[in-house]
Amino acid sequence: MKSADQLWREIAGPERTNKRPDFRVDPDFRADPSDRSHRSRYSELREKAPHIDAGLAALIIHPDLKALFEAGDPDALHLAFELIQLGAPVDVTVADFSMQAYLDWHPDIARARMNPLMHYLRYATIEGRHRALADLRKGLHLGAQPFLPERETVLICVHELSRTGAPVVGLDLARQASLSCNTIVATHQAGPLLDAFLPHCCAVQVLKNPLRELPYVPFPAFRQIDRAILNSVESVLFVHPLVAANIPFAAYIHEYADNTDAWKMACMTTFADLLVFGSDHVRDTWRGRFDDVGFDARTDSTIIPQQALVEGNVGAARRTAARQELSRVLKRDLTDVRLICGAGKIQIRKGTDIFVQAAQIAAGIDPDAVFVWIGDGQNHQDPHFGVYLDVQMRQVGAGRPGGNLFFLPAGPLYPVLLDAADAMFLSSRLDPLPNVVFDALRHGASVVCFDGATGFSDARYCASPRIRCTPYLDPAAAVRALLELPRKADGPDVAAEDPAPDPSLFLRLDRALRDRLARQRSFVLGASAIDSPLLFTTSEADRPLRRREREKMLGYGRRLLWRDIEDARAAVAASGSWMHRRMRVETYAEVPADDPRLPRFSIHVHAYHTDDLGADFRDFAAFARADRIVVTTDAPAKAAQAREAAAAQGLRIETLLMPNQGRDILPFLRLFGDGGAAGGDGIWCHLHQKKSLQTTDRGDVWKRFLHRICLGSERALSSALLHIAEPGTGLVAPFDPYVVGWNDSHRSLGRIADAFPGPFPPAPLLFPVGNMFWTHAAVAREMLALFGEDHPWPNEPIPTDGTEFHLIERLWPAIAARMNLASVFLHKPDEARN
Repeated sequence: MKSADQLWREIAGPERTNKRPDFRVDPDFRADPSDRSHRSRYSELREKAPHIDAGLAALIIHPDLKALFEAGDPDALHLAFELIQLGAPVDVTVADFSMQAYLDWHPDIARARMNPLMHYLRYATIEGRHRALADLRKGLHLGAQPFLPERETVLICVHELSRTGAPVVGLDLARQASLSCNTIVATHQAGPLLDAFLPHCCAVQVLKNPLRELPYVPFPAFRQIDRAILNSVESVLFVHPLVAANIPFAAYIHEYADNTDAWKMACMTTFADLLVFGSDHVRDTWRGRFDDVGFDARTDSTIIPQQALVEGNVGAARRTAARQELSRVLKRDLTDVRLICGAGKIQIRKGTDIFVQAAQIAAGIDPDAVFVWIGDGQNHQDPHFGVYLDVQMRQVGAGRPGGNLFFLPAGPLYPVLLDAADAMFLSSRLDPLPNVVFDALRHGASVVCFDGATGFSDARYCASPRIRCTPYLDPAAAVRALLELPRKADGPDVAAEDPAPDPSLFLRLDRALRDRLARQRSFVLGASAIDSPLLFTTSEADRPLRRREREKMLGYGRRLLWRDIEDARAAVAASGSWMHRRMRVETYAEVPADDPRLPRFSIHVHAYHTDDLGADFRDFAAFARADRIVVTTDAPAKAAQAREAAAAQGLRIETLLMPNQGRDILPFLRLFGDGGAAGGDGIWCHLHQKKSLQTTDRGDVWKRFLHRICLGSERALSSALLHIAEPGTGLVAPFDPYVVGWNDSHRSLGRIADAFPGPFPPAPLLFPVGNMFWTHAAVAREMLALFGEDHPWPNEPIPTDGTEFHLIERLWPAIAARMNLASVFLHKPDEARN
């Protein structure tokens, strides 16, 4: 067995050991001069926290070092500590710990300049909150397929390994990819499908933070990825490391836009080399999101169904056996009934309550119709859905012997139910292409679904005589269709079993991705003038990554961030929309407070939060120069605080109490109603006391960005005032570096379209993001008139997007353009936005 000193010389190398021949003594260690008992960090730390030895021992992976420790050598742990402290590549060779990875994964530790190993041993091993390389390696599961470096390597990303729709498709992709490629799988969460993946791949890695953790995965295939497929929009966090490493990828999208997070959609549409959908119906719901970022659906998306429709049949003997087995389980004779099945997790999206309602309707029409649902998720204590479904089920007599409605847990009876069923009722409210429908068709059943609720309402699927679509969420119409269907016909078993592995889905996806990459003719190199973050942070270390995200986004002609001010000007000039004809971008400048060109003006501040008002009154000269300052808030105490803050700066303000409704913008618009406080004042600045997640010790960075451009500084005013005073200008607002689309406001545009001189453009391009701006009273009155003073405004709390108030934010340039007035956006490149 090698001694501790031998291992030190062998592993640390001569360059280090010449300077430090004895690992027990660290010449760079500066202990308390009066304390001569400690000559290294390890000895000092161990005295303060003896528990570190247990955590340190658990990290050792080097066989010789491990043998030394197991033999009871008193210096083994000290040696392990000092070797890990050497950092890369020694640390990962001797232990399940990477000094650099720990700092990358925990930026707070890096900012505090704490020693990563010492923090981990002293605190993390007790608290259990900080991941280390040991946790990453525990999440690596080696598969049965060998890694062959001469082969191409494909990464399949699946958000979880549950036995649900998207992960099952991910399993099919991995199985098919393994026939021609090194296949590796990354996921956020292991689950019951893990064992099914392993025979078909080289490795499965569980990653909690893909961007930071993927570079440290201890398996060579993860450093040789040629292409990737992200299966489901829920795999969005894998976009970050793929963009960082310049790895092309296709995203296979199963989700409707209606129930998908806006940022996830923006991330996929901006950075995927190719978006693949299983049906036109699902893709069509993304059209507005494509427009938001300039995504070209014609060239950058395609339709590839996840599997082919196979219309099989179940022979009489097999169907009879299946019904006999179900009859025993359910204690209900199913021999001659019309058996209708439903399948999937019990939840509102799957329409399990509609399935129950259909059974209730059918009971009054055809006493021989029996409905059986198979799936997990039934929970009578779930306050959101389960408790009400439970009441509904008890009211209609679910599970009653002789009844017509039964529930089964997911499991081995699933294929038995499909063999026995005459038809499947897909009662889902929104369900792209559930695998259960493909299964039902292979087992000889017909399917009834709601038009507009599923990808199976596509013409490519409805052409099958076994699929019938009925009006959306009309259970009576669905029951009529189900009862009109013929029973399962006798005949030989045809394709009733699960099909053999078919490589067509992966091959079609991979071929489509490679074809799209081959067609790419536009490439952008270099950083952009605007360097606000999208996928990565504002840190200097992430600057090269921000450059890569810009290069990919701009190379495909997509926009989530302006490249520079000329990029925005060019987009406005090329639009051709009536809404953009009088829109322009100018550079911010400061104007002396006594400049005679400055117009008379008033300022409105909505102060739901009042704690920053005093600083704002102090920091901006515009308040002292204003004719009027009107502060709206929702409580007398807040109004008093606003008056005190103003008085401390020698300002006189008016305070108005308004209900907490409509965020900041409705209180502003109400100033311009009949008898409103705006009076005859013409030019107004609208501000608010925004509270943001981007809060720092110096205040809200974004709020200051908006205030500085709108108001100026402590000694000068913003050139916004000169622009709003120009004849023919109706709006002046900060130029935002981010390109923000209509987003959830797409859903509302149709309701107001007739009030404008032409169709709305695909994207608004520029508007007062953050809702702080200068305008004229006439423009504000036009905006209020668009909705009407007696409009039924929604009460708080409201969604984060998609309400009238979010629409109003985007409509200010449209209102100005309708009045033949210009909208000006001021760019201040030296003001931090993030």
